[in-house]
Amino acid sequence: MNSYERVMTALSHKQPDRVPFFLCFTFYGAKELGMDIRKYFSKAEHVVEGQKRLLDKFGHDCLYPFFHAALEAHAFGQDIEFYEDGPPNAGRPVIRGRKDIFELKTPDPADNEKLLEAVKAVELLSREFRKKTPVISAVIGPYSLPVMLMGLNKWL
Repeated sequence: MNSYERVMTALSHKQPDRVPFFLCFTFYGAKELGMDIRKYFSKAEHVVEGQKRLLDKFGHDCLYPFFHAALEAHAFGQDIEFYEDGPPNAGRPVIRGRKDIFELKTPDPADNEKLLEAVKAVELLSREFRKKTPVISAVIGPYSLPVMLMGLNKWL
């Protein structure tokens, strides 16, 4: 039973050959490729290769090409802070006062180079691993994005 069959069997309330397990690696693929996190997240192909190597190494049941939470805040004009030993984080909030909320423009993912790289990573893995390994990604939730854009103290 391959990973896709295992997960689909479990989701249909039947017994797979073993319990599926997901290791939702994000920036760890950079270590596997021997590159810094900023470079790793600069190209879909890097994330794809990192996910493939992690899958080969650990044998888990999913691919997780989610880049990082700060990517979506960046689409609204926020900086991304990169760290050597941890995931990227959103920089200083772009919403500093009430008027900033009304001036905020909703980004078009099709016009954002960084968001397009994230979408490309999902597309590449989905094409290659169709019916073999589930590809799981994520988007920032409606309560998390405002906290990133304005800071927790202002949001509350």
